[in-house]
Amino acid sequence: MQFGIYGLKPEEKEFFDAWAAENGVTLQFHQEILGSQTPADFAGDDVVVALQTVAYPPAAIEAMAQAGVKYLALRNVGTDNVPFATLAANGIQLANVPAYSPQSIAEFAVSLTLQLVRNFGYVIQSISHHQYTDAMQRTGKELGTLTIGVVGTGRIGASAVKLFQGFGSQVIAYDPYPNPALKDQVEYVDDLADLWPRVDVVDLHIPGTKENTHLIGADQIAQMKDGVYLINTARGNLIDTQALIAGLASGKIAGAGIDTFEFEADVYPAWEKNEAPANPLYEKLLADPRVIMTPHIAYHTETAVENMVTVSLNNAKAFVETGHAPHELDVAKLANA
Repeated sequence: MQFGIYGLKPEEKEFFDAWAAENGVTLQFHQEILGSQTPADFAGDDVVVALQTVAYPPAAIEAMAQAGVKYLALRNVGTDNVPFATLAANGIQLANVPAYSPQSIAEFAVSLTLQLVRNFGYVIQSISHHQYTDAMQRTGKELGTLTIGVVGTGRIGASAVKLFQGFGSQVIAYDPYPNPALKDQVEYVDDLADLWPRVDVVDLHIPGTKENTHLIGADQIAQMKDGVYLINTARGNLIDTQALIAGLASGKIAGAGIDTFEFEADVYPAWEKNEAPANPLYEKLLADPRVIMTPHIAYHTETAVENMVTVSLNNAKAFVETGHAPHELDVAKLANA
């Protein structure tokens, strides 16, 4: 049994090696993500195990199929970058890791909020220029005085709700499918239009589906409180970046924590090379001390990495042994959604 591992990160290696030794499976490691591979690159692979935030090219999927690979096991939960129709047309089955560490992302979202409301961007900028009196005069806010709007209350959102409440924050939530475990712990609204004007912080934890693209745009920002903070550790397409920049320019938005950038596919190659991304919108946000930009790392803890590796490999092994995986997704259904 042989698995092709794509998008390998150094911190994953020890977990891959431990699992392979325990399960007697050969792993072929590739640091590159799926892109321009040919069928020869997949020779001998029973399953491709991949992790990437940019799009999975249909040509790579077709090359897998031509090499006889029938299974793709993702090491993450998100599938908005997967060409379901191409998978279905080539008879390739798909599995993901539905929950590797909800706590890691929720904690990151809260940490971004804390940094924003305490003016970390300005403070760090001032100190770097030895303007200590400016840093000392930056007055922050306490989370316990703020109302947090959590959009999406699945595993990650539910964790965020509890963390914010631990700071004493009032939390208002929106989810088309409210979490039963939170029904007595948080106020749900039926419409996002009822949430926008009531909250000081908007924290997003929903998938980046087509329907959710630009969930927050100019119209939604106009409905929000003056001085609102936006936190996005979910998917880049949820926020209209142009509208975000306009909101910052007008002062309507007091700050933003952006771990997932709308045009991530454009800047990712530069990230990989440790170069400055040549994207004017990214550069504008990065230069603003009211904005904290991070390169899609909210999930990145030791616990999450181990779970992502282990669960994806268990899915891969189950595919080969039984033809199905514990966390298999219905590709045909998703292709027609």
